[in-house]
Amino acid sequence: MSVNYSRSFRSVGSIALTLSFLVLAACGSKSDDDSVGKSTVSTDKSAALALGSDPAYPAIDIPPVWSSDGKLIQPKDFREMVFIGAPLTPHGLNDGKANFPEFHNVYVQPAAFKAYRATGKWPEGTMMIKELQLVDDPKGDFPDGSRVLPSGRGYFPGAVNGLDVSVKDSKRFAETNNWGYFNFNHAAPPYLAEAALKPSDQCAGCHIANAHEDMVYVDLYKPILDPLPTATN
Repeated sequence: MSVNYSRSFRSVGSIALTLSFLVLAACGSKSDDDSVGKSTVSTDKSAALALGSDPAYPAIDIPPVWSSDGKLIQPKDFREMVFIGAPLTPHGLNDGKANFPEFHNVYVQPAAFKAYRATGKWPEGTMMIKELQLVDDPKGDFPDGSRVLPSGRGYFPGAVNGLDVSVKDSKRFAETNNWGYFNFNHAAPPYLAEAALKPSDQCAGCHIANAHEDMVYVDLYKPILDPLPTATN
């Protein structure tokens, strides 16, 4: 064998050996790319199962969750749902005796919101989630409790003060027009982890007697429930 040929052979062998190490290293290192791929697949799968993941509520993406004894589990991340309105009944306008002297910040699941816009009806499993929020200064600057900020005279949001949830489920709550009502404390958070059904004379009765549509004071939320008009040129 010539010297040149021997050197060439050793050089080719060295390159081949280096390539084999690179291939082995690539095969053994799956961390970044594989984890990204798996994460994407997992996320896509979760998204695909979100709508109708509970067969009792096929049109709902974030269904109500029940304990074994029929209590409602506090909805998770409800502030990330669709906000539909904030009626206000302060003490200052109710002789200091308002039952709910707060802003009523109301949220519903995205799928329920879209279903109502499409059909005019709330689907089974709809949750109306109401977080109460006190005015920032109950005494205010005036006898009615209002005060003045640069934007003008009014009532302004302060600390949160309670959580109520109503659930549409015609099988569970047929006796109260298909809706059940739950209170997770009328106080500052943390709110209760789960809540029992409220007696009909405490919540459902008022909605039966006074609600605008399907046990919901829907006229208070129409400005957000209704789609924005499209601008024309």
